[in-house]
Amino acid sequence: MLSKLYKKYKNRKRKVKCEKGYATFHIDELSIFRFSGWVYVNQRESAKPCHVSFKLNNTVVCQTEASVVREDLKKAGIANGDCGFSVEPNWQTFEAGSNAIVMYVNGKPEHVFNVTITTKQLMVAMTGQIHRQIDIAKEEIIKSISGR
Repeated sequence: MLSKLYKKYKNRKRKVKCEKGYATFHIDELSIFRFSGWVYVNQRESAKPCHVSFKLNNTVVCQTEASVVREDLKKAGIANGDCGFSVEPNWQTFEAGSNAIVMYVNGKPEHVFNVTITTKQLMVAMTGQIHRQIDIAKEEIIKSISGR
């Protein structure tokens, strides 16, 4: 009971004022496994791709440059098609339940998404990381044995 009240208080305290209209975006996927979509700044400050980051409680979940060329965006005439992104988030920042993820574009808060994460998803993400670490260790052992 107290933890629910504390979480409600914490959520109320961290309200973020978003700068609606600064950027145009579309999210393809927001999950514990992948954040992907496209984004561009409405009034081009420069030809450089914009920086997109996602935060939970002011902790960076993931960040990247929105610079991936996508054919679907080119065909639609959206910003030369070079504004896509796809990045794996840090699953350790999530909590089981509802997570208020804030999307920042060039350091400006643009939108808040509520992403619900289950305990099972957290366990699958942890298992995936363990398997990746095992694969890396195997490769290092093979290299040291073969003398490369």
